[in-house]
Amino acid sequence: MTDTDHISSRKQPGTRPEDHTDWVALGRRLQNIQNTLVHHEKTRRYGDDYYAEALRRLLTDARCGFISTAEHQWLLDLHTRVDLRNAQEANRRAREARARYATASRRIRAELAGWLRRVTNEQAVPSRYRREGVLLAADWLDPATSAAPYASSPASAASSTQQAAVSPVGSEVLLALRNAGEREGQLAVGWWQQHALEGRTASEQEQTAQTVLEGIDSSDDAVVAALPRFDVAGYDADRYQSHAPAGAPGWPELPDHDQALVIDAVRDGFTDAVRDGVAARCHAVLTAREASR
Repeated sequence: MTDTDHISSRKQPGTRPEDHTDWVALGRRLQNIQNTLVHHEKTRRYGDDYYAEALRRLLTDARCGFISTAEHQWLLDLHTRVDLRNAQEANRRAREARARYATASRRIRAELAGWLRRVTNEQAVPSRYRREGVLLAADWLDPATSAAPYASSPASAASSTQQAAVSPVGSEVLLALRNAGEREGQLAVGWWQQHALEGRTASEQEQTAQTVLEGIDSSDDAVVAALPRFDVAGYDADRYQSHAPAGAPGWPELPDHDQALVIDAVRDGFTDAVRDGVAARCHAVLTAREASR
């Protein structure tokens, strides 16, 4: 599938312009030039209509390679709209690819971190400091299942097991929290559409949609700042309980590190849903506008 396949079945913007060429005036100019260059006189030998018809037949023939100024401008406008659609489609695919990459990256990091934690022991890595370095790397790769405090001794290993039992914020819980953030982000997109697009003229909607879509794709700070934002300061135990799946630990049971992971998961879902949702609404406005022309 090429970048233009998605528009092949759509109505092309506008229709070919009417021919407003003043062929009689052009014929008169041609006759004057011919009289000057060939006959060296100003007396007109034939009527202007004769030269006008000759020029019209020559220049409107598809084989001659000439087009009128109006048709040339029409072609430029058409290509501009096609390029815009292709750019929007490419940006949409890029957003989807980034989302797929983020999902795959989280899974790979979790698997690699889990493997490092399984194989890092006193037999495989005798040095305590090297073991802690490996476990630190595992925590950096997958902070959702932290190995701290590091199992460098039986006592610390028991402490780690006890802490994990108290605060088991695993990937399933974080995924559920991210999904909850996405749902709130989708609701915020509806609010944004109501205040930014609805109740405006078609031209104002088109201008707003174009500006916002370009700002999202280019990460323009002014445009991104105007989108709905996640309320980090307002995230508390009540909101966590409404987001957390069954069996998840209570908010007071989570240490500061896990609370930060929870907030990040919800915020990431909210932010991605807002950007993708707003971009989709803007794209729909521009597509509908093009189809109506």
